[in-house]
Amino acid sequence: MNVLPGIIQQIQTEGHLSLVRIKVDNDLFSSIVIDTPQTASYLAIDTKIDILFKENEVVIAKSFSGQISMQNRFVCTIRSIEKGKLLSKLVLNYHQHTITSLITTNATEQLQCIVGDQVIAMVKTNEISLSPHD
Repeated sequence: MNVLPGIIQQIQTEGHLSLVRIKVDNDLFSSIVIDTPQTASYLAIDTKIDILFKENEVVIAKSFSGQISMQNRFVCTIRSIEKGKLLSKLVLNYHQHTITSLITTNATEQLQCIVGDQVIAMVKTNEISLSPHD
């Protein structure tokens, strides 16, 4: 599980759902949760929060240009690659944090990923969970 510490910047609520914007370093991440500030005390502006997302939810792009619906996009550098027959594990540096991505080995080869490459990591808003920061 990938974990990044952040601070809640904005909360937009409709019904039982909240769209939460979290600042991690200088980037804004978004998460949609089935909670509201009235039902979850951790949902408050300036609250320290951890964002969590699975390794298999991290999409990798190289030389990305264009529009895409994924709101959570952040620049990383490939620190290491472990290639298996079907899946590859990419360990990424994101500022002072480490992110792991599991993608197919075929995709790793098509992207011609090598250690030191700069990539865009992306995670869908509905794949990011929130946890109060200890």
